[in-house]
Amino acid sequence: MAKNEKNVPKADERRKKHESLLETLESIVVAFILAFIFRAFLVEAFVIPTGSMAPTLLGQHVEHTCEHCRYEYSVGGDEREDRGIRQVVIPPKVVCPNCQLRDRMDDFSLFSGDRILVLKFLYDFRTPERWDVIVFRNPNQPSQNYIKRLVALPGETIQLVRGDVTIDGRIVQKTDKAQEALWMIVHDTRLRAEARDYVPRWGLQEGWTREGPGFRFTQVPETPAWMTYQERDAEGKPVWIGDYYGYNGVSDERFPGRGRVPVTDLCVTGHVTAEDAGTVLLVELRAWRDTFLFELTAKGSGRPSRILKNGMPVAESIGGVLPVGQPVGVLAANVDHKLMLWVNGSRPLKALTPLVTKAEGDPIYEPMPVSDDEWAQMAELPDGPARVRVGVRGGPIVLGYLRLDRDVYYTNDMIGGEPGHGVEGNPFVLHEDEFFVMGDNSPRSFDCRLWPLARPVVPRKNLVGKAFFVYWPAAGRRMGIPLAPDVRRFRFVH
Repeated sequence: MAKNEKNVPKADERRKKHESLLETLESIVVAFILAFIFRAFLVEAFVIPTGSMAPTLLGQHVEHTCEHCRYEYSVGGDEREDRGIRQVVIPPKVVCPNCQLRDRMDDFSLFSGDRILVLKFLYDFRTPERWDVIVFRNPNQPSQNYIKRLVALPGETIQLVRGDVTIDGRIVQKTDKAQEALWMIVHDTRLRAEARDYVPRWGLQEGWTREGPGFRFTQVPETPAWMTYQERDAEGKPVWIGDYYGYNGVSDERFPGRGRVPVTDLCVTGHVTAEDAGTVLLVELRAWRDTFLFELTAKGSGRPSRILKNGMPVAESIGGVLPVGQPVGVLAANVDHKLMLWVNGSRPLKALTPLVTKAEGDPIYEPMPVSDDEWAQMAELPDGPARVRVGVRGGPIVLGYLRLDRDVYYTNDMIGGEPGHGVEGNPFVLHEDEFFVMGDNSPRSFDCRLWPLARPVVPRKNLVGKAFFVYWPAAGRRMGIPLAPDVRRFRFVH
């Protein structure tokens, strides 16, 4: 065989390796080009820098487990340098948002903010919707990207009234997904504090007994037998349910863990087992001068389940909604002048005409008027303007657990001693192509309410896109792995 013939296979092999290398380089270049196109035109990643959207989205923070009840929550933190030494700065005092007991922060590490994906240019093809979580260029400093929740649209007049968003003089309700994201814990019986002087939050009438994380009633009461919830401060004294954020630490030294204002938009959830066809579960919520009673009857009883407002039925089912002997999830809530009842994730009741309803069938009501004087007087009461009771009538029942949540409360903040934009008593009118945004962590959010601008709004041209997924939640050192995400918190943004 000639020498050049012997070299043909080697030359062919070198050529194939060269072509393979070129193909690999070509693939990498194409991938980078596609990534840049993808980033520029479709999706971009952002890091949440601050806690203005907590607890929906977390900025730089410390993760902490309460030493008393083992509730896991996040506390806003910051890493600063002092004389060449890096230090983690956290609130000097914290109170657990579940058990309201003071908590030590002796051992902690700092975690970065959530990393999110944003659908860019979505709003070039679709109109922004109220309650979207959006990324935009900060009108105060256009080089910065901000993230907030969109609450008012072009041409609308926004005014915050006792924590709620009103548009053109009428309250607006959140979507189911947005509301789910905005419920904030008040108390969960599955996380009972072990402190010696801890006062249980649920007061039990005779016949009720505690059973694990829940409660049991074994008798057949003809009249309602109640359990009443009482919020308490770190010293065990009765207080109203307030807009406290564990993320912010102690917000008021006089009432640690209490928050700045009383909140009446509340949600009760739990696992319920009706043990007899005659069993009726009762959930009562009071908000200022209105009282709402949810009556959930057992299947086979032949009696409808109902919601009553001040004694008058406003929603009803055809029959019972609680299966006998089978645990079901129950949610009863008063929020944004809307009454919600879910059983195992579905709505079993229909609003009674001519009551105005949402498309989902939830009854919407007009509250009884409360004067400013009444508001101030009720806010001074130990339990404030809200009351929560859970009871039973007609048969035995088991409550596997009970959890109480509150809605976000948008605060009426001031600018240099003057009312902020869009707050109570100072409505704000949006022009064409203007949007009004606020943070979920209302007491710590620098948003349209406070911007020192002639037009404190987000112009349409400043919109970047809609936040839709947390792809790397709260990166930090976990189990010895640096920059590890919290795998429990991969989620869509609502």
